[in-house]
Amino acid sequence: MVQYTRNSFYIPLMTRLRPMGITVDVETANRHGLRWLHDVANQRKHETIQARPCDRWLEEQQSMLALPPEKKEYDVHLDENLVNFDKHPLHHPLSIYDSFCRGVA
Repeated sequence: MVQYTRNSFYIPLMTRLRPMGITVDVETANRHGLRWLHDVANQRKHETIQARPCDRWLEEQQSMLALPPEKKEYDVHLDENLVNFDKHPLHHPLSIYDSFCRGVA
């Protein structure tokens, strides 16, 4: 796709504008790019989908799902009875296992 866009849009645009002393900046590329999409890229039969992108867009639009409704914001009320837990795990000496394992070894 990048090569197609470069060869079909960017290089011809540069070639047309250079003799006029106009450089291709973002604004110029966007303006000419929209026209190129409408007149060229979306009008040709695309090899992969075997259809014109403008026709496929209309066809697929009918089966697209609507956007979900915007999420509501909720007020958060902090309870006074919050319990703060220690963020560090509890550690104990390994000797504690000696009492559990007597006579096993």
